[in-house]
Amino acid sequence: MPPQTARTRRRGKELEDALYDATLAELAVAGYGGLTMEGIAARARTGKAALYRRWTCKHDLVQSALRYALPALPEPRTDRSARENLLAVFTAHCDILSGKTAFPSLAIMNQLLHEPELRAIFADAVVAPRLAITESILQAGVANGEINAAALTPYTARVGPALIYQQVLLTGAPPNKRQLEHIVDTVITLTARF
Repeated sequence: MPPQTARTRRRGKELEDALYDATLAELAVAGYGGLTMEGIAARARTGKAALYRRWTCKHDLVQSALRYALPALPEPRTDRSARENLLAVFTAHCDILSGKTAFPSLAIMNQLLHEPELRAIFADAVVAPRLAITESILQAGVANGEINAAALTPYTARVGPALIYQQVLLTGAPPNKRQLEHIVDTVITLTARF
């Protein structure tokens, strides 16, 4: 009879990663409304206590799992134009929307429109950081003379993401590379130095 190996208990980052992966998998299967701490614990093969020691409710756990799944934003490079930096950021955002990352699919993200808690998570974790980086790219464009400061409005940074989301809503898919270049060119044209 072969010796039995002792099963090691997961702890720390290993356990948290398993909990995040289980949360994202359960979210994909059950949706936010059907998501339970019990289901997540079962999928992660752990007890509910492991969840409740870290998060008091499913909202907090989902928020943490979405942040875990979100890839890092590309850092704007000083050796690139505002157009090139915007294209990099918008492409990375489209990768999220097209399912090329661990972030939940469009079907799950569509629930965000109907679930106030998820909409708030999406706004805080996805939209706000991307708007902030877009604004910083536009301001860098002003500083290096590519962009007319007078053409910037409080909504300028929202134009590109709004057009991306419109494409998703109308077609079910994010813009392809050519369409994304047109979106970036629209933003640049709106802010170009004359």
